[in-house]
Amino acid sequence: MNKNPTWPKAFAFIGLTVMGLALAYYSTSISTAGIAGLHLGTDPNGNAFTVGTAFVLVGIAMAAIFGFLALTQIRAMGRRA
Repeated sequence: MNKNPTWPKAFAFIGLTVMGLALAYYSTSISTAGIAGLHLGTDPNGNAFTVGTAFVLVGIAMAAIFGFLALTQIRAMGRRA
């Protein structure tokens, strides 16, 4: 990967950060449906709850990683100027 920091790269990382946050937010509804399915008996093994929990963790990790990369790009551009 090219090591030169540019604004398009920083905005791409910011976009991926927002996508990670959206994934974490919307996967809470999957977890809630999994809990409801567990109590109503439609999902006796709790698979939907497990998948929703996994997606929450993936979304938070994705937001943290790409947020860090965006900030390092912006910081490098500030030092270069």
